[in-house]
Amino acid sequence: MTYKFDWTDVVHGQVEIEAKSGVEAERLFRDMSLQRRLKASSIDADKDTLEIKFVDAGLGDVHTLEEWNNDIKHIT
Repeated sequence: MTYKFDWTDVVHGQVEIEAKSGVEAERLFRDMSLQRRLKASSIDADKDTLEIKFVDAGLGDVHTLEEWNNDIKHIT
């Protein structure tokens, strides 16, 4: 069975950028795609910030976290 989780988390990182000025460095940083920024950074997530928003257990319905915790995850 396939389960699909819709989730959020607070992620923070640190990246080094070579530039001629702070203005250029910030422009380069802001121009990076999220995927590129994550790949180039050392990253971490805040403790206890992972949140499951919805779960699709493949039964034709998407469940809230409350529905998942109370019922669905125990019967699938």
